[in-house]
Amino acid sequence: MSLRGKNIDRRAFIKQSIFWGLSAVLGGALVKASYAASRERLTFLAAVGLDTLHPYAISASPHYGIWQHMIEPLVEINYAKKEYNGVLADSWQFQDRKWIFKLRKNVRFHDGSPFTSKDVIHSVNRIKTDKQSLQAENFRDVAEMQAPDDYTVVFTTELPNAVFLDRLYNRFMVSKAAADKYGDQADQHPIGTGPYKFVTWQRGANLVLTRNDDYWNGKMAIKEIVIKTVKEDSGRVSGLMAGQGDVINNVPVEELSRFEKHPKIRPERVEGLRMHFLAMNVTHKPFDNKLVRQAFNYAVDPSQIIKYIYEGNGYVMNGPMSANVIGFDPKIKRYPYDPKKAKELLAKAGYADGLEVKLYFSPDRYPKAREVCQVVADQLAKAGVKAELIAQEFVIFWGKEGVNGGKTPFYYVGRPAIDADTVYDQYYRSGVSPRIQYKNPEFDKLIDEEQKTGDPKKRIAILQQAGRILMEDVPFVPLYTLSENYGVARNVIWKPRPDEKVLAAEMKIK
Repeated sequence: MSLRGKNIDRRAFIKQSIFWGLSAVLGGALVKASYAASRERLTFLAAVGLDTLHPYAISASPHYGIWQHMIEPLVEINYAKKEYNGVLADSWQFQDRKWIFKLRKNVRFHDGSPFTSKDVIHSVNRIKTDKQSLQAENFRDVAEMQAPDDYTVVFTTELPNAVFLDRLYNRFMVSKAAADKYGDQADQHPIGTGPYKFVTWQRGANLVLTRNDDYWNGKMAIKEIVIKTVKEDSGRVSGLMAGQGDVINNVPVEELSRFEKHPKIRPERVEGLRMHFLAMNVTHKPFDNKLVRQAFNYAVDPSQIIKYIYEGNGYVMNGPMSANVIGFDPKIKRYPYDPKKAKELLAKAGYADGLEVKLYFSPDRYPKAREVCQVVADQLAKAGVKAELIAQEFVIFWGKEGVNGGKTPFYYVGRPAIDADTVYDQYYRSGVSPRIQYKNPEFDKLIDEEQKTGDPKKRIAILQQAGRILMEDVPFVPLYTLSENYGVARNVIWKPRPDEKVLAAEMKIK
């Protein structure tokens, strides 16, 4: 029988099929839409789940958010104040090349053993030396670690490092005693100090956590957390609307208005930390020419992308940093959209007849990346640039044969940051990363200086000066930050964070 004969259009049929199929995946018989969350259990349908129980073989904010239920960092960021708060660290001091941390007392791991300075040193050593670690870069300048007593840790860096707290953010502490006990199998027994304990895990499927009733910071409101990996946008949306999940992330913008009218679901939005930009590796032609890089900045208008691709759910970046980052300079203005000026600069650079480039992107990592890059290609075409779009799986795009091998000349990427130093150091400082391979001695000198400067106001002024240098040389085209979009059951009390973390500790159930 045809679909037309049943008076069901194709779109409705597909949605209905997804809905029924998801109900089988998420737990058997289809139930009517209702609240799933109770004080006993909350279910998070996540776009990204854990692919490993190795706590340091990750480097993405959604993963950090999952792990933070079980294991904790020394410090956390207060986004409203743009300053750090202690978690497992009670206090700290910056003294030239030393950072001295006093640890919180009376904190215990899930197995009852005390958290001490030995666990901190063990954790950082593993981050630095484990072959699977993707976080070692954060501690490259740590020359020595000492534990004068059980509740004091002293980090000595090769040079004074005023941004060491930023390096510690999202670096989680694990149990040395558990590592000694389980050896190579320690990761199969996740033991932390966090508000929830590990119960079960299936790769790419479900992670089940139960409340740590002895948590040092008080017992959480929700007893059990289930994190289900549902990669397809339509699957997460259907699961939420079926009452089979309570929170979903990475909600397509076109679904937000539907949630606003739903009696049991609401949308939640927050400006994200991920700054999207077009990167130009200056060791590849034609991007070795500053005039070409400036021309590309005149040729691209991100406001049109926000309006038509993201339905207004974005924020144009005027410079290398977004407004919610430490080191942002409100005086910096982006290059105005001017295709004619772009053509003039290209002609001056020797490309009067235009040029051809390849624009690389990863559709499985950044939302609507293909549509974004198509708009960019259309805008570049008006300046005489023909851009061929090259889509790659993220593992290839980001790997040593791609961006992190310095082999990708021109690409669309997103990078979250709390402090401008994170991006400036990793992308633009000479010799740190092959991602862009930009070199400017004056810029490097400023980064060296700000990393030694303990006065926050003086350090921000130096970062702003570095940003102005970048806006002259522009080995990138700044684009935008996007809103992080969530769907939430109306009986869940929660406001999202800008860093993509979904933490049950910050939720309550009506």
